[in-house]
Amino acid sequence: MALTELTIKSLKPQSKAYRMTDSGGLALEVSPTGSKLWRWRYYFQGKEQMLALGKYPTLSLAEARKKRDEARGLVDTGKHPTREKKANKIRRIIESENTFEVVARHCLNVMQKGLNEKYATQNLTRMEQHVFPTIGSLPITEITIPDVVKVVENISNRGTVETAKRMKQLIGQVFRFATQRGICLHNPASDLRDILPPQQEKHFACIHPSELPDLLRKINTREPDLSKYAMQLLALTFVRTGELIGMRWDEIDWAREEWHIPKERMKMKRPHIVPLSTQALAILLEIQKRTGNREYVFFSAASKSKHISNGTVLMALRRMGYQGRMTGHGFRTLASTILNEKGYAPDVIERQLAHADEDKVRNAYNRAEYLLERKKMMQEYADWLDVVKHEDAGKILTLTQKKH
Repeated sequence: MALTELTIKSLKPQSKAYRMTDSGGLALEVSPTGSKLWRWRYYFQGKEQMLALGKYPTLSLAEARKKRDEARGLVDTGKHPTREKKANKIRRIIESENTFEVVARHCLNVMQKGLNEKYATQNLTRMEQHVFPTIGSLPITEITIPDVVKVVENISNRGTVETAKRMKQLIGQVFRFATQRGICLHNPASDLRDILPPQQEKHFACIHPSELPDLLRKINTREPDLSKYAMQLLALTFVRTGELIGMRWDEIDWAREEWHIPKERMKMKRPHIVPLSTQALAILLEIQKRTGNREYVFFSAASKSKHISNGTVLMALRRMGYQGRMTGHGFRTLASTILNEKGYAPDVIERQLAHADEDKVRNAYNRAEYLLERKKMMQEYADWLDVVKHEDAGKILTLTQKKH
């Protein structure tokens, strides 16, 4: 006879545990202490089994019957309900432990090994500021597309579209990491291409080539400090500011007159060779008198283990009257413009600028590509800079347009 709620409430404990049957193998077990537990008797591969479904009244009669039917469905498909229950319990524990923040930290630790330490730290700091407060505590398996959209849009609405774009990329990287390792089944950040407003291309401030002689003269008349040497070397090597200030003495090959930048410090994550002109070598020899016993060429006096900051060059240019008009990156722009005007081969210039090559096969071999041509170009450009220091704005235009 099937149980009813009234019957169940009237059941009293006895000296020994006993069971009252419902239907389809479902029964309610009453213990001597008065607690009531739902159990389901079933047969799996010809052997009798017993599955605990839950306690009454937490699990009502209707809910117990529903769980019985679900378990019966598992048996019908050849699955063992007791084993499935244990597996689900373990799965829930793993999911509760694998929150987005836990997985993200593990992902960043694994994926960013060998990258620039400052860059890796910056990524983690941004995640802590913009992502973890919203979805960090959620199990990664429960995060949906709208959850990710909310995070990215909130960052964008605060006016930091570039940060929102970077966080979208990082969130996607974390989910790819998780799906590849079976932690979750899908990547809700895989297709969010249209959620951010389009941005205008960002350009670094740079003076007109006609202003170059005056800038070089102002740099030349500065007191001999690291900011002066940094600007001079940016003009002679046209590397990125971050690459220059992180220069180490052991990266310089004095015999070959080359500077070898490891891939970890390059934007495109490929090693890069910078031919050093006689002018660049002379400046390095001057700096060596100051910081030659340190790890970094541009060693910071404020720290025992760090180099000067990006702001050092920017502040020096600002004090010279170039605020909003010139940046460290501007030396790259000037070199590219002038060398192209002078007729040097675009491939040689692009290789020296360490720009990305769309042909991935060529990228694998381009570290030293055009090295002889680049050595010649870099020395000629350094000699040309020596000449234009003493020229006026009108004459530099003529000098720039001379074809190589």
